[in-house]
Amino acid sequence: MQLITAHGGTLHALAVYAEAGRAGPATFARSFATGLQAIDGLLPGGKFARGVVHEVLSEARHAAALSFAVLLARCASEEAAVVWCDPAGEIYPPALALAGVDLGRVYLLRPGGREEEVWAVAECLRCRGVGATVAEVSRLSRVEARRLQLAAERGGGVGILLRERGRASAQYAAATRWLVTPARGDEAVQRWRVELVHCHGGRVGGGAVLEVCRDTNHVRAFEAVADRPAAEEAARASA
Repeated sequence: MQLITAHGGTLHALAVYAEAGRAGPATFARSFATGLQAIDGLLPGGKFARGVVHEVLSEARHAAALSFAVLLARCASEEAAVVWCDPAGEIYPPALALAGVDLGRVYLLRPGGREEEVWAVAECLRCRGVGATVAEVSRLSRVEARRLQLAAERGGGVGILLRERGRASAQYAAATRWLVTPARGDEAVQRWRVELVHCHGGRVGGGAVLEVCRDTNHVRAFEAVADRPAAEEAARASA
């Protein structure tokens, strides 16, 4: 894990990730999937696009939205770098590792202020060695939202923006927007509902309840698991 600071219009200590024996810009596929059909199936072609921005919305800041963002970042980055904008130093690296994110590819971005944050995130999105850039932003102007979109198109990676739902997030230029709300879990699992609220050609309004095992951090669709006993009972009754 490395640290990136941004001040004076310059990114400091940013190095493109290089695997042993290989260096240079990464080559990304045009799309990626989470492996969760309940989520992927809501999208055109069953996959998330790369070279775009995806937004994770929540009514208030909570761990469920962060968990979904981690899932997207892990699946989108492949073997490239993951830049996580963390101006307040709140990210807990062991939690990322438990979620399957390789900390050797993680760069924590620490911008000096709000204006520098938007600029620095755009610079990371524009870098072809970065597979996923994650940032928590509140208000974006139309120009700023468009700037991030164009930067993602140029870099070929994925932008993942955590935003609070409401007037503050009215301006956007994202390919997909997902509303994440907590759902009742138990001591063994954490659950949250994910709903697709914006996507051209996607099943807008569709969603699923996901659950993550607190011990293994394995994510799966809860509804499919919950429905399995009823389906098996129905199959036995009809036999």
